Amino acid sequence: MESNYHTAPYIDNLVKSCQSYPEVKNEINIKRLDVIFKSICCLEKQGDDEYRSIWLSAKRGRVEDFGDYNEYLENEEVNNMKDFEDLWQYYYPDEMKWYNFAISKYADIHYFYIDSKLTFQFKLDESNQEDCFDFQTSLAEWLLKETEQTLVFIKNNVKSYNDFINSNLPYRKRTGRILRSDFWTIFPEFGQEFYNAISPDIIEILNKVKVQSESNTFKYLTAISSGDFFRFCEIGYDANKYFDKYDKILTAKEKYIEMADGRDCGLTMLNEKSYKDFSKWYETEKNCGGHPWEICRGGNSTHISLYICQDKNGWYLRLEGTSRARVIETIKIAIAFYKKEIPFILVKAEEICRMASGVDYIGIVPENVTPRYCHSYFPAEDKIIDFMNLGTEKINQIIKKTFWYPLPEVHLIG
Repeated sequence: MESNYHTAPYIDNLVKSCQSYPEVKNEINIKRLDVIFKSICCLEKQGDDEYRSIWLSAKRGRVEDFGDYNEYLENEEVNNMKDFEDLWQYYYPDEMKWYNFAISKYADIHYFYIDSKLTFQFKLDESNQEDCFDFQTSLAEWLLKETEQTLVFIKNNVKSYNDFINSNLPYRKRTGRILRSDFWTIFPEFGQEFYNAISPDIIEILNKVKVQSESNTFKYLTAISSGDFFRFCEIGYDANKYFDKYDKILTAKEKYIEMADGRDCGLTMLNEKSYKDFSKWYETEKNCGGHPWEICRGGNSTHISLYICQDKNGWYLRLEGTSRARVIETIKIAIAFYKKEIPFILVKAEEICRMASGVDYIGIVPENVTPRYCHSYFPAEDKIIDFMNLGTEKINQIIKKTFWYPLPEVHLIG
């Protein structure tokens, strides 16, 4: 039986190819895309630059549409047919796969996005008969057909379309929030990490840190040297027992060198006792483009930073590290600083207090969104600083415990 070339695996391959080469110059394909663009413009704008979006879908098809079993077997990606079917269902868990299809226009350039990633772009006056890629043609034809059908649905009854999307769009394509304590109930192992590390006494001190951070109620330093900074770092390192198993004793600066990012912009070269040297360095190098304040190196969202700050009252520290994977370490540093009366503020102190107590929310973002720096997906009043995708484990339990934000509706112009 011939494979169905309109199933999701085939569409996904087209999308991947087009997103690798989104610029369209072929005249026929530009005309197709222009028809799509103009037809979707019957909808009200949903943002700047003529932005509009609709939902399209494709059947996942049969397991044969997913790929050639023998090829997967030869490449040792599967061991048997059951493995192959499991892999197929992992990538295509639902009968239908949904795509968010969006358009926008800026400076005479037309843009087309699938699941928030640029898939096509063109200018009407830059077309030619050549540069015709089969993958662009195939996807443009599919989009034209699916868009026409969807817009007929919308024009016939826009409320029915919105209701249909609301009832059928998979939760992995949606945005929601789940109470952290509920998440811990579903996955006790994650809650146990906090229960083991965060006592009621720590929560009490954290609340004091929160008050201090909001009001700057601490005694400023009148001067600071690089040696002072390294000693502050050492207090945080020792609070987390990073060096307890080291065979040799390290100085505060040596500990910083071991733990920090390494791009210190010359900070470790200063005279550790000189306030003047540090002050001069601070004025010229604090924004040097390196990472002198990244005292516990990590990824873009998983490192811990300790900044030196100065205002009219003097010098103080700013501690920052809110990722779920590192926040316990940040808390231990904050507690140690507070006990030693070191002047500092804890960035996102309220959110960290709530996280440690399990009373904050984890933001759930759609599967095509990397779960970091997703604050714009949520209302500011929800104070969400931790993000996740729905994943594949215990999905139904998570769905039941999650508040799902209303989906954006489409509206016809006029």
